[in-house]
Amino acid sequence: MVQLFVNLSQDINMNKLEKLERRWNELSGKPKNKEEIEETLLLGKEIELERAKEYSLMIIELKEKGIAISSVWDLVNTNQSYPNAIPILIEHLPKDYHEKNKEGIVRALAVKDAIGKASPVLIAEYNRTSKDKTLLRWAIGNTIYTTITENDVDSILPIVQDKTNGMSRQMFVAALGKVKSEKTENVLIDLLDDEEVAPQALEALGKMKSVKAKGRISVLSKHSNPLIRKEAEKALKKIT
Repeated sequence: MVQLFVNLSQDINMNKLEKLERRWNELSGKPKNKEEIEETLLLGKEIELERAKEYSLMIIELKEKGIAISSVWDLVNTNQSYPNAIPILIEHLPKDYHEKNKEGIVRALAVKDAIGKASPVLIAEYNRTSKDKTLLRWAIGNTIYTTITENDVDSILPIVQDKTNGMSRQMFVAALGKVKSEKTENVLIDLLDDEEVAPQALEALGKMKSVKAKGRISVLSKHSNPLIRKEAEKALKKIT
């Protein structure tokens, strides 16, 4: 009886989106019959439409620029370029949106048209995002891989050197390989001792053709971790 009261209280306090997400989680965590599969698909669409209400103003602003979408994920999944959308996406990223909506905006910025424009806002968003939101923070790093410029390096180095940022650093580390400098090279060499990001550091040093790192990389080509060993071997082929 007490548990029933608690459940009813939770239902009353939950908004529509939270109820939809709770039901979707219930269905996604167990085997499904035909009816449950259909319900899951419908729930997914309804959840996305409900989330999109949060950034309805952004949708209107995009429409005024000739970009018609019902969800920010329409941009993520399109093959068309959308340069006019970039300033609007950048403006809306810092807003207090649902985590999945933020992820959609972040992924929509992973395009060439955002190079030299989006990185400062993305890095600021990463730094203010709770460290337990690893997937969102990783997605920001993944977009930085596309948008990074030389001007972004000084803001990225503290991120990759802070081990408390965990696996979310991985694509920031990989991105550093696109901006060759003695400073980034030295940081990447130091990161070879950090197994959470060593594969990405190896990838970046290989891209740099880092002769300075060759000796360390040769040692890692015999590492017990198969992924580290594989990336070290790939890096050596690029350097030699």
